[in-house]
Amino acid sequence: MVKWFDPAQLISTGIKVVMSTFVGEQSDRRIIQALSTIKEDYFDLTRHHRDTESGPVSEGMPQREDIWIDYISDTGDGWNPTYGVAYYACADTLELKYKGGASKNYETRRGNALVFGGDEVYPTPSKDNYYRRLVVPYENAFGNADPGEHPLVFAIPGNHDWYDGLTAFTKLFCSDLNPRFAGWHSRQRRSYFAIKLPGNWWMLGSDGQLQSDIDTPQLEYFRMICNEHMKVNDKVIMCISQPNWIYAHKYKKFGALYDESDLVYLQNEILDKKNVEIKVFLSGDYHHYRRHEEVRHDNSTPVQKITAGGGGAFLHSTHDIDVSLITEDFGFRKKSGRKFSLRKSYPDTDVSKRLTFRNLLFPLINPGFGILTAVIYLFTAWLVSSSIDFKIPESFIDAYLFTAEAFFRNPLAGVWLLMLAGGFIFFTDTHSTVYKWVGGGFHVLAHISAIFYISWIAFYMGAVLFPEKGYLMFLFIMLTVFAGGWLAGSIIFGIYLFISQYFFGRHNEESFSAARIQDFKNFLRLHISKDGTLTIFPVKIERVPRKWRGRKDSEMHGINSTIVPVDGSGAELIEEPLVLKY
Repeated sequence: MVKWFDPAQLISTGIKVVMSTFVGEQSDRRIIQALSTIKEDYFDLTRHHRDTESGPVSEGMPQREDIWIDYISDTGDGWNPTYGVAYYACADTLELKYKGGASKNYETRRGNALVFGGDEVYPTPSKDNYYRRLVVPYENAFGNADPGEHPLVFAIPGNHDWYDGLTAFTKLFCSDLNPRFAGWHSRQRRSYFAIKLPGNWWMLGSDGQLQSDIDTPQLEYFRMICNEHMKVNDKVIMCISQPNWIYAHKYKKFGALYDESDLVYLQNEILDKKNVEIKVFLSGDYHHYRRHEEVRHDNSTPVQKITAGGGGAFLHSTHDIDVSLITEDFGFRKKSGRKFSLRKSYPDTDVSKRLTFRNLLFPLINPGFGILTAVIYLFTAWLVSSSIDFKIPESFIDAYLFTAEAFFRNPLAGVWLLMLAGGFIFFTDTHSTVYKWVGGGFHVLAHISAIFYISWIAFYMGAVLFPEKGYLMFLFIMLTVFAGGWLAGSIIFGIYLFISQYFFGRHNEESFSAARIQDFKNFLRLHISKDGTLTIFPVKIERVPRKWRGRKDSEMHGINSTIVPVDGSGAELIEEPLVLKY
């Protein structure tokens, strides 16, 4: 798993974020793709295809009666969860059961197409990272399968895929030079796509770049697909990289700009021209499973909005905010449209809340982070002590007086203290002003208090152990403050994340990335039957395997994957399959 709170990782990711934001604002690769793609392409999966050296060809091939599609989002964080999901998704057949329902087993098949829903690699994209963290797991999971008609792969990028300006993503999924991904064939030439499916269904994949928006060339691409290829009353499965319906609901009271205007425009101004409707929305970005269902007062089948970002990244909480009922917000004045109610969360909120206690183990889970707090503690103590000529306090009263004297004699100490407070307040939850100042204030106060007491104890012990006040005493003081800062700083930071998440639902990203929970993975298996019925199987792997072994020769004809799990919970259903007849 990625060590998100390792200082080197924090610095590297921070630089990538800054650079990608600049590149994204100055140069949008989606526009370049639109200009360089001569053919307004889409892929027709209503027909079988034959494999050729240049890729799959479907001309003249017979019609499909049905189709299976696997939807996997947010992959490539660690081997156990990424390969765990890939292993079960790549099996020729997968028998699934929902423990909370009737004792019925559902036999499913590996998808004729694999759709990646965003953030295919962590922490940052590169050719090497994609290969090690995504390609290798899926190559081993696909193994020596020989399906005759190879499945296809499609992908949309998430914000992590954009950190290099989409360079590595484009080479992997959108290049004629690389028409294959592990055991799958790749056909897309843009970072977004349109797929024609049996039963009058379409799947559209949208690239929201870093600003969660559908740019004009992309909208015109979808308009062309609708006008020239869709039929009246066709149905759409829409894949986007972020669940804008959640972000809009979460941040609307803070005046944030998240809304669903782009999606509503796509529906109302483009698809409605042919009475085509988006029936299912799929997204990742949040690394859990949540399904919202349209609130309807008739007997028609409601629209579904599903977040399924459990493809291999650390788990996100499901208890951070109340999303039991959300509305579709769009337009300049934030008009409210349809309502959607929460039908299922995985893991459920009680389990999610209990998992927050892992933040109390922050120093053990993220030992490298202590280097950062240790340096801050040591520099602060050194700055204050040097301002009073390293006088040794003999009591707490002396320590308080000497500290006050240091700030009086050295304005730089005051500036540093203000910078330190500003840094912690800036880090605090970025949308609630009240929480930012109150939470950030208490957080920085805890650290400053710890610096004070650790420094006083270090100076007092140093004076007792080394009364000569030589280099050994100062070396002892420095090491003690550094060690104390490493431990105390990490403990305080973990407690802050725990309180923020457990009691206030804040710092969802930081709290659960620090917890580095690799279990509770999920992906979606979709089936469209001959009559156009869409069945969605939400698959979970509650405990991913930790132990693996090579496939035995005796298993060559029953298991395709080259590496086989020894433990783990296996694959099951999160809830009963959704059978959608529109």
